[in-house]
Amino acid sequence: MHKILTITLNPAVDVRYSIDNFSFGNVNRTKEIEKNAGGKGINVSRIINILGGDVLATGIIGGFTGQLFLKKLNKNFIKNDFLITDYETRTCVAIVAKNIEGITEILEAGDGDFEVSNHFKDKFLNILKDKTIKIICASGSLLKGIDPLLYNYLIEESHKQGIKFILDTSGKTLLSGIRAKPFLIKPNKEELEFVLNKKLETEVDIINAAKDLISRGAENVIVTLGSNGALFITADKIYRGTFPKVIVKNTVGSGDSTVGGFAYALSQDKPLVECFKLGLGCGTTNAMLDSTGTIDLKTLNDILLEIKIEEIRF
Repeated sequence: MHKILTITLNPAVDVRYSIDNFSFGNVNRTKEIEKNAGGKGINVSRIINILGGDVLATGIIGGFTGQLFLKKLNKNFIKNDFLITDYETRTCVAIVAKNIEGITEILEAGDGDFEVSNHFKDKFLNILKDKTIKIICASGSLLKGIDPLLYNYLIEESHKQGIKFILDTSGKTLLSGIRAKPFLIKPNKEELEFVLNKKLETEVDIINAAKDLISRGAENVIVTLGSNGALFITADKIYRGTFPKVIVKNTVGSGDSTVGGFAYALSQDKPLVECFKLGLGCGTTNAMLDSTGTIDLKTLNDILLEIKIEEIRF
């Protein structure tokens, strides 16, 4: 089994408030508070850790919230090596109320600068002295003010050492990152529509859009489609993955769970179609749980028995 490095360049302390009846413009008292180390890459790390993988988490943190972040991460027994700066790590709030459908989120932006970017490049190269790292998962947005092409640098340096790089970001950061030729990207349908600036009405539209991104540099593409499953597109193969109808409790972190499952299977040298299946299983299992970016192994094993993967002739 190969070692996996996860990168979270805009982490957060995630605060989750559970409220019976949320009322706008009034005092609301929560009956339950949950604080965790958050960020897309941290969710990926947590999934790999639960599956039994060898994972190291890195990224950029700072300030009092950065210290709380590390405390929570260590409590989850996730190995880590973060760059510590003077910039305060952001806090993100999720409000779960019985009287409101969905989850209300308040997301702070994180700050940095080009000097922070350069320090992280040095940190990254130092980490890569560990030659057992064969897979890297970089997830989420960039801190405001840092090098907008930082992901490109990280991908290019990984290529030099034969490391497979999974990039899960969005918007302009995704479009620029693709030029560095990541091994895998994982947009959802809405993110794919946004980066290509066009509506994707049919499955054929989605496949063609994914192939467009492959022509621009991405080696493989997973497009997650919510309750409709996911598509996995390579240079010469297309697969459709579907899962049974489940009771959905919380879809936040399902995309990250998909990346975590895929990366874990990849670390065991599984065929790509099996990596896709485990990723889809982890994403589905996460949606069935209240917590974000986590899975239950028994539920996962049950779900995997019902996931169907079929090749599409295109």
